[in-house]
Amino acid sequence: MSFPDVPRRELLGQAVASVIRDQILRGEIHQGERLALAPLSIKMNMSITPVREALLLLAQDGWVAHEAHRGFKVSPIRRQDVIDTYLMWASAEGELSARAALKRSAADVEVLRMIDQRLGEMDDHHTEAALAVNSELHGAVHRIADAPKLSWFSDAAVRLVPLRFNDSFPSVPGWAEVNRYGHTPIIDAIESGDEQRARELMHAHFMTTATLLLEQLDQISFWDEPPADA
Repeated sequence: MSFPDVPRRELLGQAVASVIRDQILRGEIHQGERLALAPLSIKMNMSITPVREALLLLAQDGWVAHEAHRGFKVSPIRRQDVIDTYLMWASAEGELSARAALKRSAADVEVLRMIDQRLGEMDDHHTEAALAVNSELHGAVHRIADAPKLSWFSDAAVRLVPLRFNDSFPSVPGWAEVNRYGHTPIIDAIESGDEQRARELMHAHFMTTATLLLEQLDQISFWDEPPADA
């Protein structure tokens, strides 16, 4: 088990949790493995306190279990849990798109078109840069929708699914095409003010990425359980 070099100031709270989560997703920390604070802090070259805080955050999100007097243990990642998380995420994002369709201005749509154009012009969609632009586009939809609670649910889902595919997994087949071409019809629906179509298209957009991810995880035998139909 090894850890990347990350500036000390960033290895706090969520940042530490992200590092440990990526180790779990890559299989370098195994499901059922106990995580002792002292060895982890030594490997990360930092004090125990931020490592403990990170493990508590991971426990809140279900990645590890906190057992009294026994520390932390990596929880099994069930296929159905990933499906359920995507269902929650897709529902929140679909409603955010519907709200955006009702509230959009011409300037709002222009911003969405510009971000979508940048996505379409990118040569490699299996990069941090592509993820950042994708997040920028969805963030713009959130701002137009102006629904803080829905945005909170969507942001919570991000912590529960393996998004950083260029770090954590081989490139997921099909994700590049979804990222490059999948947003334009959603923006069309938002621009036209068709809230129902915007909702349905965004929901389908997220569930398509879920299906592709599940197929990839099935192929690399990620689960400790027999695969079930999505």
